[in-house]
Amino acid sequence: MVQLPHFPGFAGGRRCGGCERSVYRSGRRVRSRRTGLVRVGRRADYALIAPPRVGPGCGSLSGADRRLLARAIECGRRGWGRVHPNPMVGALVVRGDEVLGEAFHAGYGGPHAEVSALAAVGDARGTTLYCSLEPCSHQGKTPPCTEAILAAGVARVVFWAAEPGVEQKGGAEWLRSRGVVVDGPFGKPSDWAAENPVFFHNAAAGVPYVALKLAVSMDGRIAPARGRRVWLTGEASRREVHRLRAGFDAILVGTRTWEADDPMLTARGAVVPRVPPVAVLLDRCGRASTRLRALRSRSGPHSIVATAPERAGGLARRLAGCADVVAVPVRDERLDLAVLMEALAARGVRGLLCEGGGVLAASLLREELVDRLYLFVAPVIVGEGGVPAFPVGQPGERAEETLRFKGWKSVIDPSRFGNDTLVVLDRVD
Repeated sequence: MVQLPHFPGFAGGRRCGGCERSVYRSGRRVRSRRTGLVRVGRRADYALIAPPRVGPGCGSLSGADRRLLARAIECGRRGWGRVHPNPMVGALVVRGDEVLGEAFHAGYGGPHAEVSALAAVGDARGTTLYCSLEPCSHQGKTPPCTEAILAAGVARVVFWAAEPGVEQKGGAEWLRSRGVVVDGPFGKPSDWAAENPVFFHNAAAGVPYVALKLAVSMDGRIAPARGRRVWLTGEASRREVHRLRAGFDAILVGTRTWEADDPMLTARGAVVPRVPPVAVLLDRCGRASTRLRALRSRSGPHSIVATAPERAGGLARRLAGCADVVAVPVRDERLDLAVLMEALAARGVRGLLCEGGGVLAASLLREELVDRLYLFVAPVIVGEGGVPAFPVGQPGERAEETLRFKGWKSVIDPSRFGNDTLVVLDRVD
């Protein structure tokens, strides 16, 4: 399994926001720049906590190659929440056994990791460039990375994941045809997707990447009793949830959640997203009001309320200027979530984090709409009176149903946040 502790987003080390970057020469900070973290002439000053494995499929790499490639992947994670819809990418410029430059893609539309690392080094002739993603070969918001690599005189490129985009891929062959030694890709596509889930999903799918987040007790409860609001997980887990939110376009909750908790659904903390996530509220009966914190904390384009078609007109008038009301067909007395996903995709939502309660979670899993499950497990026992995380077979639910997790795989090792444990499962088609 790929070990991605505190994924996505790096939870340790020094703060490296999207606007404050430093270039180091011989261990001394000399100036700030709006690029990714760059280190010159020394190791980066953050610890690599359980770096990702870059095998199997890396038999041609030396031990040093593997370590440096893992370091590039780890460095790239610092772009979480700041580069979307671009992928997180890290790059190292190495001569011999010395890392001359190190960078990550720090902002959408800004310099790519490879270009930032090469620019910091200056003279990169004869060096080896390690990248977490195949260098791009097309003109987008920035020039092709391949041209910068060739112009810098890089002798060898080692990259981990193949570029999935139709226009962007082909950088490896372009460099090889011009005399640069290129090794890659390595590893498995499922590992690449685990590192940049929204990016790789959207390269092949027309609907949003859907992640479901739940905080549960050891006996599978999400709350002691309906109507009682308590925190099952600790502060460290809640900070991690805010980091997770920063990497998604939108956050979805069901009716019971916004009625009971009135959440803001914002990303707060160390990672400030480039674009605040959109709040998406399910409201089949059209009861939402402008007093909800999720609507008051945003302008209209950053809030979506999904309701039944017959309720849409009145709700749109009531929420005018606060939210975009979307009419969604009702099926089995519930909003059709598959249709909602298509509507969200049409509005530019590529990654959706679902934080609703058990009813919404069961519905999403039942309809096979979830791509990833983030399960925060708290070391507490709630007991029979608690609210189940997945209310299958409960009163008011379909008693004959069973939620089966066949086809799900743990590609990320469990990680600890305070006393809580985060278990991550990905759906493998």
